[in-house]
Amino acid sequence: MDARMLRSRAALNSALLELIALRPFDQISVRDITAQAGVGYATFFRHHASKEALLERAAADQIRQLVATALAVMDATDTRASCMALCTYVDEHRAIWSALLTSGAQQVMRDEFARVAMEVSSTRANGWIPAEVGVLVTAGSTIEILSWWLRQTEKVPVAQVAKMLDWLVMSPLVLSGSAE
Repeated sequence: MDARMLRSRAALNSALLELIALRPFDQISVRDITAQAGVGYATFFRHHASKEALLERAAADQIRQLVATALAVMDATDTRASCMALCTYVDEHRAIWSALLTSGAQQVMRDEFARVAMEVSSTRANGWIPAEVGVLVTAGSTIEILSWWLRQTEKVPVAQVAKMLDWLVMSPLVLSGSAE
């Protein structure tokens, strides 16, 4: 891919994220996205089959970064550090995550989180819970907790959300390895 194609792809991605922060996804057209990105209408379709495909790519990029951030500090003895890294990342990219999780893209985010987590779970299989069940519970619960957090009118501290995520999702999953 040449530099111009990379710039166009990045501009389309950024435009979608900017627009989704302003209004629901279903009220955004391809023309809106191309106008915001400053690219031609036909250029959009050289990169994406539909606005849904662009949303899936944007979600995939964010989820991959989130999972990489959390896995970088994942330790079975300190799941809180992984949760803290995950919540800190979301907080630092709050506008994007708020837009993605509160604009009708929540299911896309959950599905993408589960898909990416399933890719890495084979190397991290643990205990008596089948990997697929652990991934589905982790993905669904994580997205629900993050969605709740981002909808709050009063800011909930990152550490508090990380603690909830750790106690409700991560610790039980990690500790399940010792269940008989």
